[in-house]
Amino acid sequence: MSDVIVCPARVSGEISPPSSKSHIHRLMIISALSGNPLRITGDPNGDDIAATARCLTALGAGIERDGNGIQVTPPERFTPGILDAGESGTTLRMLLPVIPAIGTKATFVGRGRLPLRPIGDVIALMRAAGAEADSDALPVTVSGRYKTNVFEVRAPKSSQHISGLLAALAYMGGGEVKVYGALPSAGYADMTVGVLAEYGVGVKKSDNGFVVENGFCLKPREIKAEGDWSGAAFPAALGAVAGSVRIHGLKYPSVQPDSVLVRLLKEAGARVIMDNDVLSVSHEPLGALRFDADMSPDIVPVMAAVAAYAEGETVITGTERLKLKESDRITAVVEMLRSVGVEAGYDGKAIHIRGSLPTGGVVDAKGDHRIAMAAAVLAAGGSGAVTIKGAECVSKSYEGFFDMLNGIGVKAEWVK
Repeated sequence: MSDVIVCPARVSGEISPPSSKSHIHRLMIISALSGNPLRITGDPNGDDIAATARCLTALGAGIERDGNGIQVTPPERFTPGILDAGESGTTLRMLLPVIPAIGTKATFVGRGRLPLRPIGDVIALMRAAGAEADSDALPVTVSGRYKTNVFEVRAPKSSQHISGLLAALAYMGGGEVKVYGALPSAGYADMTVGVLAEYGVGVKKSDNGFVVENGFCLKPREIKAEGDWSGAAFPAALGAVAGSVRIHGLKYPSVQPDSVLVRLLKEAGARVIMDNDVLSVSHEPLGALRFDADMSPDIVPVMAAVAAYAEGETVITGTERLKLKESDRITAVVEMLRSVGVEAGYDGKAIHIRGSLPTGGVVDAKGDHRIAMAAAVLAAGGSGAVTIKGAECVSKSYEGFFDMLNGIGVKAEWVK
């Protein structure tokens, strides 16, 4: 385990965020299913992307990485294998429903808190459609074939397995996913629909779900991955609390749920300008917010850090799904704030944050990349340095995060 000390600073500079790992996951999986080789250009780094690459390789696909992208070569036939999803929930929940569509056998394993994340709903859905699974949790072996192309999803806990079902139905030539209840983080399902459209797959939204009208019929050779709003949120927050920053390569409007950042920072009082693909954020006096994070739960750690600088009490609702992320993210956010002298608590329904200048301190990242990066935001605009314990976990989504900090004027030093 390695720690990083981040010192208060005046932020200034221009950056390009990493490519969207959510977009790359979908491009890789759908390309492998389509039978069409694809080059994905962008920045394919991070432990979660490596997990999807590892799983697709185990199924027989060819994955070649270089500094400028990934080449995906679909297999002539899918092979049985052990699929190590690491700590990637997207890898696990998207690939699970694909296995009975391609008609192979796969054993899914994972590490960290991934085995604690719920998949019983996905397994039950797959069994009802004719697939076989020997467990309701990791490790689980999946086999058999679907006997239907119509799936009913009730009270969905995630959009990730909806995305997996849409990709599976495209492979099967079409079908329907009926969704009963609000779909969390629906923007990620919309992203999947967008990737399928690149392959000529028509997906229509119905009153209660999605209809996949046909299979793969176009053959794109190269697709550029979108810039990552989840990664961009942290340097944007640094600009909001401690200076100014310009972030290049972002699509807006975007179906990525974390693009809600633009609205939230504006509502908090920061100076925010979106010009073509460049997001500019500058510090102004900040005020408290009240927002529902149910559709964009990953934005909570970074916005909690921004709320530490906002006058008044910020209230964040819709946080229930944060309990089973890379950490118990509700507890981790509250403890992170308290560790640097900010009053925060959770009342069972919402996170409450009373703004005050962070004083510095020691934050345990708890193996959670978003907590580690949010702690850096607390340091940059505060009155004292913050030591981030276990800071190497940022490699899950943003390998060069601390180098980026140094590049925009924030001193971040690794210590053993």
